[in-house]
Amino acid sequence: MSYEADSQQDERIGLQIIEGSEGISDLDKDWDDLFARALDAPPFLSRPWISTYIEEGRVKGTPLFILAWCGTRLVALFPLEVHKCLNTKIAMPISTLQGYYLGLLLDPNYQSVIECMADIIKTRNVFDVYYSVDLSSEDLATNDLLDELVKKGYSRRQVSRNPCFYIQLGCSFDDYFCKKASSKSRQNLRRREKRLFESGKVRIEHYPAGEVTSEVLLRIAAIEEQSWLKRRGAAVLRKPFYQKLLLKMAQAGIGHVWLMNIDGEDAAFEYVFISHKRLQFGWRAFKLKYSSSISIGQILMMHTIRDACSNGILSM
Repeated sequence: MSYEADSQQDERIGLQIIEGSEGISDLDKDWDDLFARALDAPPFLSRPWISTYIEEGRVKGTPLFILAWCGTRLVALFPLEVHKCLNTKIAMPISTLQGYYLGLLLDPNYQSVIECMADIIKTRNVFDVYYSVDLSSEDLATNDLLDELVKKGYSRRQVSRNPCFYIQLGCSFDDYFCKKASSKSRQNLRRREKRLFESGKVRIEHYPAGEVTSEVLLRIAAIEEQSWLKRRGAAVLRKPFYQKLLLKMAQAGIGHVWLMNIDGEDAAFEYVFISHKRLQFGWRAFKLKYSSSISIGQILMMHTIRDACSNGILSM
């Protein structure tokens, strides 16, 4: 079910609410176009990430989307899952506790629609409570929306949880390595890398998004199954849901894989998200049989960062 509303501030802006999964598939091209324009958006607000959670029934309650259009162009999208607890409607970002940095997807040229979206949330009583554990203090769009809701009578309570550091790149790997690691750390890691490559036939394979296949994803799942994550009960990548999720992210140009192969055997992997010239680490593991002072996980991460620097990634 959808509603239409016009902004008093700008008659070109149309507001829409879509409840349930029907109609979401019609947004594919518009959603992808908006994500490409929203240069600060994390990969977890992309269509393949959120749509997979909906398709696989991994939402608590009813999917609900608040959309803002400028003519035929989608300029903002707020994806939620809404459920009732007693008589209270509670909204959360889709993939809460699984994704991170969740909130409002906004074209930066349309900041004014934030007030319009707050209006429709209030007038349509979209939710009584909005609960997010994954909001970044640097997510200006979502924080501005919550501030607008406070102006309209909602109250806001927030608690700082985890510091999330990021590193500026936009430089050569040697420059990065000199800035971020001590001379002793650099020497130790390079000595371990040399020892590793001298100990056997070692190959680093990079699979850009367009080359990540189901076969590649099964290979990284097999590594995870023989890693310390298995002992902790946290090995999940073999499950059909994660195989589908990671493949869809790769097909969208966001998911990339690095694999380390030693003497013909897959030993370690990195699955990372790259969008808007930013890299975010997703999943990584190495087989326990390679747990030693050689540090193959650190060495593979070093190669991943080296490739990122070569490919013009600006931050991670």
